[in-house]
Amino acid sequence: MKEININGRKVGLGHPVYLIAEIGSNHCNDKAVVKKLIDIAAGAGFDAVKFQTYEPLEVFSGKITTTELKMDPMYGHKPWVEAARDNILMPREWFAEMFAYARQKSLQVFSTVHSARDAEFVMQFDPPVFKVASLDVTYLDFLADLAGFKKPIILSTGMHYLGEIEEAVDTILKNGNDQLALLHCVSNYPPRPQDVNLNNIPMLQKAFDLPVGYSDHHPDNYMDVAAVALGACIIEKHVTLDRSLKGPDHPFALDPEAMMDLVKNVRDTEKALGTSKRVLSPSELLARTVTRRSFVARTDIKKGEVLTRDNVKVTRPGTGIHPKFKDRLLGRKAVKDIEKEDVISWEMVE
Repeated sequence: MKEININGRKVGLGHPVYLIAEIGSNHCNDKAVVKKLIDIAAGAGFDAVKFQTYEPLEVFSGKITTTELKMDPMYGHKPWVEAARDNILMPREWFAEMFAYARQKSLQVFSTVHSARDAEFVMQFDPPVFKVASLDVTYLDFLADLAGFKKPIILSTGMHYLGEIEEAVDTILKNGNDQLALLHCVSNYPPRPQDVNLNNIPMLQKAFDLPVGYSDHHPDNYMDVAAVALGACIIEKHVTLDRSLKGPDHPFALDPEAMMDLVKNVRDTEKALGTSKRVLSPSELLARTVTRRSFVARTDIKKGEVLTRDNVKVTRPGTGIHPKFKDRLLGRKAVKDIEKEDVISWEMVE
């Protein structure tokens, strides 16, 4: 399977899972909040933080209202582009500072973009990769333009059939960019477990021979552990300082404690997956000598007495004669007195 290289960080099967903390709209219009989230992501061990970049009128019709999107209880009745401008999008004048701050914390930093103009804006900060949201899978002209920036692309696939994903992949590849990874995604916030279909991860890997990850909108972490076990190479999660904060993405985002748990759980899962080779750990090798069975004297056995099913048994520990040698052991005579409960060795029989 192919891998992608995100500024020296290889992403694909056989490499550590690439963990993305999606700050997105959860900045609360406060630079201190953004920096705090960056601090927590770095401390937890994430690989990257991600923002969102778009021009509202290039993504939404100016006639769509908060009421149509069921956001009027949060923002009042108004054009959605106004709510997005004033509440969802991080101010563009913050980008240089936040990119620099994240890099100071040894995090990679990039953004979701929705147009070539967005990409041109973000390019001035030299992002290591671009993210494409699920809503843009069928926007093939945009995907062709983005491929031309010669940056790796992570493409979310929520809401789309396999044929539509294939068209998007082909468009990017045909425009000279093979540094592409896919994210299985369910565009519900949060999704019901029965709608997640994590088995899409190995299916997409097989279908496209590309690294595949999981963009998760669930507030718990167990689906991410399962995704990693199924081969996910990337995990993307929204993050927040507090799930009770005002905004559409806070309720299902990870709070600081959950961010720490996610990284630990994913890294422990990677360790637990290990190798497909059948190997025994040093602790298991030690356990073999204690917990497996071997022949033990059931009764006192006198020198010259024949070993039978009545005077021997098969119990722990496994330091004596292996049970598979029953036919070779039974019927032999003891060459010395064997006390009850002694582990029997070949030196004790003729």
